[in-house]
Amino acid sequence: MEKIAVFVKPTQSLPHALTHLVEVLEREGFEVYLDERAAPVLGRKGYGRPALGQLCDAAVVLGGDGTMLGVARAIGAFGKPIVGVNAGRLGFITDILLEDMETVLPAVLRGSCSRDKRRLLEGTVLRRGEPVFTSLAVNDLGLSHGRAGGMVDFIIYVDGKQICSQSADGIICATPTGSTAYSLAAGGPILHPSLAGITLVPVAPHTLSNRPIVLPADLPIEIELTDARDAVAYFDMQEFCDVEPGDILSVRLSEATIEMLHPVGYDYFDLLRRKLKWNFMPKGDEQKDTVQ
Repeated sequence: MEKIAVFVKPTQSLPHALTHLVEVLEREGFEVYLDERAAPVLGRKGYGRPALGQLCDAAVVLGGDGTMLGVARAIGAFGKPIVGVNAGRLGFITDILLEDMETVLPAVLRGSCSRDKRRLLEGTVLRRGEPVFTSLAVNDLGLSHGRAGGMVDFIIYVDGKQICSQSADGIICATPTGSTAYSLAAGGPILHPSLAGITLVPVAPHTLSNRPIVLPADLPIEIELTDARDAVAYFDMQEFCDVEPGDILSVRLSEATIEMLHPVGYDYFDLLRRKLKWNFMPKGDEQKDTVQ
């Protein structure tokens, strides 16, 4: 890898961290190209995301998980590897800490890493049989009530067969990557990233017997909106399309992938222990760390 695209958190310029990141990469001999949000901070030329997807050998994202999601959707079709430097909060898919960037990042980009390829979801909103909006999702996509609140009514078809009718705040279609995000907060299961499956998770369903279900990734899913005052189809909660009764959200596994690069020693179960605090065991009024 020689040509490295650098992306930055869109809501915050992170000038000191960005300057340091570029200095580290150029000092190590990499050719750096900045996206349009990062370039003005350093007074350099910026490039659009599609151009960077074609031009560069790998992408480095400075930000949080949300920034990674946006970049991954934009360059997923180009098949370029991506690595995250965590300048956000949780950091489930941004592995490298800011304080470790100087030593860990160059090693990862030179191949001292593990590779993890993940498929994206593709969703299309159909209105009277015609597509009106299509986008990708790394974590999840689905239907949600909009600004008016209330519930949405919908019917779910899997492989052409109706499996349920529901009234809920929404429905989540999550990838294994997204199983530790919104899906988990709504009561869905955690899927290991190596699994090929899609999780359907109702959000606050009216009928308590409605439960999440994990489906094979190759089965087509259609969600028909039957009633709602105000509803949207969302994609990683970053892109939205207003929907109306009769619209169908068609969901399938995309051919687009993201290849995530992890530092040597990356362990998914260790990630779960640290991020979900599974390494703490309550003991009386105290909590004891069970992993040294």
